[in-house]
Amino acid sequence: MGEGKKKSVEYGCVPSTFWYKIFGSGIAITVCRFLFGMKIRADKKIRALPGPIVIAGNHPSYIDPIIMATTLYGRPINFVAGEFLFRRPIFGRVITRGGCIPKAQYRNDIRTVKAMMRVLSRGGVLGIFPEGTRLTDGHSIDFDKGLSTLVKKAGASLVIFRSHGAYMTWPRWSENSWRKGRITAEFTDVLPKEKVEQMSVDEIYDYMKKALVYDEYAYFADHPTVFRSKNLAAGVQNIANICPKCEGINVTRAGKNSLVCSACGNKVIMNKYGFFEAAGPKDKCFSNLHEWTEWEQTIYEREAAKPDYCLTEKVELHVLCGERDYAKVGEGVLTIRDGVVNYEGTECAPEEGIVYRKGKPIRAHHTRDLSAVAKPVKKEFPINSMKGILMDFGMYMELFEGNGRGNRFVPENPQRLFEIQSIVKAMKKQS
Repeated sequence: MGEGKKKSVEYGCVPSTFWYKIFGSGIAITVCRFLFGMKIRADKKIRALPGPIVIAGNHPSYIDPIIMATTLYGRPINFVAGEFLFRRPIFGRVITRGGCIPKAQYRNDIRTVKAMMRVLSRGGVLGIFPEGTRLTDGHSIDFDKGLSTLVKKAGASLVIFRSHGAYMTWPRWSENSWRKGRITAEFTDVLPKEKVEQMSVDEIYDYMKKALVYDEYAYFADHPTVFRSKNLAAGVQNIANICPKCEGINVTRAGKNSLVCSACGNKVIMNKYGFFEAAGPKDKCFSNLHEWTEWEQTIYEREAAKPDYCLTEKVELHVLCGERDYAKVGEGVLTIRDGVVNYEGTECAPEEGIVYRKGKPIRAHHTRDLSAVAKPVKKEFPINSMKGILMDFGMYMELFEGNGRGNRFVPENPQRLFEIQSIVKAMKKQS
């Protein structure tokens, strides 16, 4: 009986009164207001807007759905979220009952589209972050036309949502989770469904792209906010990985509030506002992480343009084993050259691999020897056909085969992940 009841809950269902309104809107929002310094009021005009509604927002941090829900407090939203969240046994059930819809990143997912249309066909509110992944450097990123097509097909009103401060509160690169500052948010643009009916998909897409352009650093240049943490800079070395003085790659090392180049000693301080300052008169830096990454991309484009360019890195190969666990199934070398990412190494069946939880092998698999079961294998991922790379900077990356099967690569030097992403981006641009 219990198991059958669990299976009967469909993605995109009407959000549960208990899990969404009492637990989510009541408890979770109250706690987050205190922890993250949220200073947000509900927008009564948008709350009263007739459905169906699609709310499209920028995606600076993990807590964006809570911020959006606070701004529309009193009216349930069906959120679209990364499918990896649904693999967590308890949390996955909770967010499913709360009306959330899983989305597989960088792959076509008919299940997701059907669930989103289910919400809109009943006049509901769909909350989605078109960029599909959290901001790396506080600046908005490109997205495709998929959501514009959905808005047009459903005849929904389109509302643009923007938050400020969430990126610096919980940066994607942070190794010590969140820091307390101040978060504000508002709905900035509304495209009524009557107007949507008169527009083409391309016009809706252009409208959305323009409305979602955002730069957190530009906002805080005009609205300075203090962010408190004992380790402000922890993790930023995985993004700001090229020294601005000697141009050494993957040479930056983070302290509590600083970055130091291991090659030339250049030192950069991250101040309490999230901006960078040179530690001394001979040190060199950029004022913020977006400027730093923009400059880094020019270095990687220069490297990728060289005729004999080749990047190699030793990696472990992990794949999904069961519904939620990842298992190490092999190891080898990842090579990027001539517009292709190649893996050459070994692989075994997932059930013969070593299951990892919280970064460690489970106790039952401590003595497993992959060399006895793993076979030689070669995998090829043409860069031109990639929709994107799923990245957890400082940890791992995932590339997908044509059938949608994910391959999680854990590099020997995790700091190289941003380099790998940047090189792939450069080669795609050059081709």
